[in-house]
Amino acid sequence: MGLRSRIRPGMVLVCEFPPQDQIRTGEMTKVRPVVVVNRRMSSRPGLVNVIPISMTPPRVLAPWHVAVPATAMPAGWREKPGTRWAKCDMVATVSIERLRASTRHSRVPVSFVTPETLCAIRTALGYLFEIV
Repeated sequence: MGLRSRIRPGMVLVCEFPPQDQIRTGEMTKVRPVVVVNRRMSSRPGLVNVIPISMTPPRVLAPWHVAVPATAMPAGWREKPGTRWAKCDMVATVSIERLRASTRHSRVPVSFVTPETLCAIRTALGYLFEIV
């Protein structure tokens, strides 16, 4: 069973965003953890909506920034201490071909954020898109 059939909201996966030299100013870049925020949709089986996670704290904390504990990170990404930040203003639709469970271990269990963290991320998205 491949990753395609297992992707669920709250999963923390690793996404290979384009390298710095292939993006426009302000776009997300490099390999980084992401949180899946949508359920599977039969009309678009190869795409998923994700929120990038950063180790860099926001300069100014805004309602679309959500703290994510290091314990929710995939193997190879949780060892460095410190809070991670879900950058909900950088929501992206990506191909599942850009996603994997971990960059260092191919057969490790998939990580998840807590239900409370997923709720906070969805609330931040609602604020960002002015739907709450």
